[in-house]
Amino acid sequence: MVDKLFYFLKSYLGFTRREARGFVFVVPVLILLYAFPYGISNYYKASHQKSYSSYLEKFRTLSEDSLLSSPIPIALTADSTIQEKKEGKDSKKQNTTLKAPERPGLNKLAFPEATAVELQLVNGVGPVLSERIAAFRSKLGGFHLPEQLLEVYGVDAALAEKIYETFPFSPKISQKIDINAAEVKELAQHPYIAFGEAKVIVAYREQHGAYSNPSDLLHIKIFSKEWVDRIAPYLNF
Repeated sequence: MVDKLFYFLKSYLGFTRREARGFVFVVPVLILLYAFPYGISNYYKASHQKSYSSYLEKFRTLSEDSLLSSPIPIALTADSTIQEKKEGKDSKKQNTTLKAPERPGLNKLAFPEATAVELQLVNGVGPVLSERIAAFRSKLGGFHLPEQLLEVYGVDAALAEKIYETFPFSPKISQKIDINAAEVKELAQHPYIAFGEAKVIVAYREQHGAYSNPSDLLHIKIFSKEWVDRIAPYLNF
């Protein structure tokens, strides 16, 4: 048998007799080394399985003994513990008297009363813009429409709404011009009346007498109804 194997290795694989002997010796060793880990693994697996089965059997025995010896079921004991903890938390809540202090609010100030400094409370209104708003409102004599705030350079609709949320709008005209006594210079100081328009108002008054109501201004052909309606709230007749 061995001679046939040596002959096969020599004839078909070109091994010498010495190489054939080495090959025959090495192959069984390699097979043993390859099979050794599987054998060890199966051994430990069987050992662990046996230990685990023994552990389960002991645990089952202890559980049965504890159930028989305990006057109160385990589940009932756990429920009681949970209930006691819950009652403890409830009692702590009931005994607590401290409350978080409420944040104090600010006094509501109407827009006509807000100063340039106070206008800076609104996010987006700085010192320059607040002074510009206050100055325009003062030159006009006050706002009678909320849209007049949009005439201030740097104020758009979104910012105007934010301003009126903090300072609610209310119409208030605190200063008016006596149209039958004011001279050209005084009339021209109003933002809605240009110098040329002021000259025409005074010249017409000197020629035709005092104005009695805003519609008298419509006798001056260059003035439209929209223009008269715009300045009328700021005039005394």
